[in-house]
Amino acid sequence: MTLQNTNRPSLKWRGYEISPVVQAFRFVPFPQFGMIWNRPVGVRVQTPQGETQYLPVYDLTRMLQIIIVLGGLLFFFLKIVSQRRSA
Repeated sequence: MTLQNTNRPSLKWRGYEISPVVQAFRFVPFPQFGMIWNRPVGVRVQTPQGETQYLPVYDLTRMLQIIIVLGGLLFFFLKIVSQRRSA
């Protein structure tokens, strides 16, 4: 199981050099079976003067998925606790 950040090939636009940064999660327990999940993490921008800035990408969809799953787990545990009290 590995987590790795990688810079993709850069793009030049009006003197700026823009390169996306992705994060790859690799889970390969067997040679025939595995899962690789890539997601955008940010963008690295180099200005014509040579300054480098990193702009993070906020993945709202992923955050909503995590909130939905955690909300479902909370509801499940609260339901179990309420059933034990009534029994």
